[in-house]
Amino acid sequence: MLFFLLTIGPAFCFACGNILEKSGISKVGKRTGGVANPWQFFKGVVSNGYWWLGISCSVIATLGYYVAMARYDLSQVQPMMVLNPVLTALMGFWLLKEKLTKRIIIAICFVVAGLTYSVETMGEATGTQNVAMLWSYAGILSVATLFVHLCYKNREIVDSLIMGMGFGLSAVFYKSMAMDFDLDTLGIDTILGLLLDARLWGYVATYSIAFLYSQVSFSRGRALFIVPFSAAVGAAVPTLGGGIVFAESFPLGKIVSVSLVLVGAALFVVRRPRKIQK
Repeated sequence: MLFFLLTIGPAFCFACGNILEKSGISKVGKRTGGVANPWQFFKGVVSNGYWWLGISCSVIATLGYYVAMARYDLSQVQPMMVLNPVLTALMGFWLLKEKLTKRIIIAICFVVAGLTYSVETMGEATGTQNVAMLWSYAGILSVATLFVHLCYKNREIVDSLIMGMGFGLSAVFYKSMAMDFDLDTLGIDTILGLLLDARLWGYVATYSIAFLYSQVSFSRGRALFIVPFSAAVGAAVPTLGGGIVFAESFPLGKIVSVSLVLVGAALFVVRRPRKIQK
């Protein structure tokens, strides 16, 4: 029961936060011209009530999410976060009267099937960690993301990729620190140890970049693309890290479950319609 509370609850709060942040940023962007006028855009965002309400929801979600990561396998916690786009789609249907397309319905079925299939193994904590592999994993993904950033022209995809990759890697860094430090009872020795630990600064860097790009992407992209794309990347990176960095067990049932969830997350991504040439 605690596992579901610490995963479904944050997923719901993240969905609410995304909708509110997007709403606030979109209004400010239309009024100020967006990131083309960075100072006016920044002042408008930090004075917007919808944005602050969205940030509050995200903070509450993050607290529960971090407790779940500290207690359970990343490969179990991260797929539950894909409920974020599921709940976003359902809230849009119920509250905003948005249309549920066949593609979205199929995506929801994949996610629900994957989570239902893995219900017997949810709440496990099986891993150990390899810190050297953590840095190799983070380095390889960071270089790959930088390459895409420099070479790919579609800013919506690039912004969402950086956002998902940053949040995903920050989760891996956090999990690594949580396994070595007792974060439930922080004392002076623990705080000093954390401040001297390079993983903390790896976490700060990846999370900060992800948060920055989440705001940038909301100002110039579509929420129906940004949220599911970044959620899929943000779930895949820690899930894969669970096996590579933390040696978490991956029986056939978990592989099938995670695969179904990630396929569902990918189906949520809505492509921009092609322009019809006259």
